[in-house]
Amino acid sequence: MSHKKIIVAIGGNLHSKNGLHPVEICQEAIKSLKSMSIIVEKQSSWYSSDPIPKSDQPKFFNSVLVASTILNELDVLNSLHVIEKKFGRIRKNINEARIIDLDLIDYSSTIHDSKDIILPHPRAHLRRFVMQPLYEIEKNWIHPILKTSVAEILNQLDQQELELFSEFK
Repeated sequence: MSHKKIIVAIGGNLHSKNGLHPVEICQEAIKSLKSMSIIVEKQSSWYSSDPIPKSDQPKFFNSVLVASTILNELDVLNSLHVIEKKFGRIRKNINEARIIDLDLIDYSSTIHDSKDIILPHPRAHLRRFVMQPLYEIEKNWIHPILKTSVAEILNQLDQQELELFSEFK
């Protein structure tokens, strides 16, 4: 079985019950990917941003991973959900505060639209907090549907405030 290149966005904005910072939680989750046959090849820096839409939630911390896997796209998505659950994610409402969020942004440039999975991620190109870290590590990525480079997408996005977060490497 051949390895597929995938792009995963990871982030969160809630501390754990034992006081771990959202970035520390995410870093632990990244370590779990290998046991799910997802091998991280590159990781962007961490970025902090205000929630979208604006609310009184804490800031979000986000990073993007480029990885390889032998899993099919649905198995990757299910593996990401298993990891989210392991780290305490409870899915209730969209745009809510969360301890961890793992999104499958791209699966080897596959275009897929079903009740189970939509690829590429349907809102990734609207989110500077995904596109900026992606540009940092994968400048040549082309959106499979829009046929637009990550640089062109960034140029079209509103100027959402992103701060490089260097406390954790």
